[in-house]
Amino acid sequence: IDGGHALTQPVYAVNVADVIQKIVDDPEKFEGKTVDLFGPQDYSYKELAEFVFDVTQQNATVVDMPKDVGGVVAKGINLMGTPMLTPDMIELWSEDFIPAMTQEEYDGLTAKDKIYTMKDFGVDAVPIDKIAFNYLHRFREGGHFSTTPGYH
Repeated sequence: IDGGHALTQPVYAVNVADVIQKIVDDPEKFEGKTVDLFGPQDYSYKELAEFVFDVTQQNATVVDMPKDVGGVVAKGINLMGTPMLTPDMIELWSEDFIPAMTQEEYDGLTAKDKIYTMKDFGVDAVPIDKIAFNYLHRFREGGHFSTTPGYH
């Protein structure tokens, strides 16, 4: 959407689960508080698509479209039983979805205005390049074993 230039910071679901567990262990401490969870690096949606196609060794055709055209297409697809594209997805993919502050700015907040991050919970954000292969390789033609000697 719009060249795929919108930014996001993917976060590993296990990191999110670790933070949730710590909140559940001490709910009174975090009641009414804000928690921002984000990965360690910014990526454009175009970069993420290229990364996925590289790991999965797919030569997919990517069609770039303006946001307004994507919205019309998504509205039509949304009428199907199980839509693969929705107007909400178009909105999400066309706007930056990154933290409001740097980690240093989060760290500098007073206790009254504190917004918690993974660092406050002792959770280190895992970069996508460290874990993505573990689940993306299965989407290669022939799966992981197509490139492993002795399996084909």
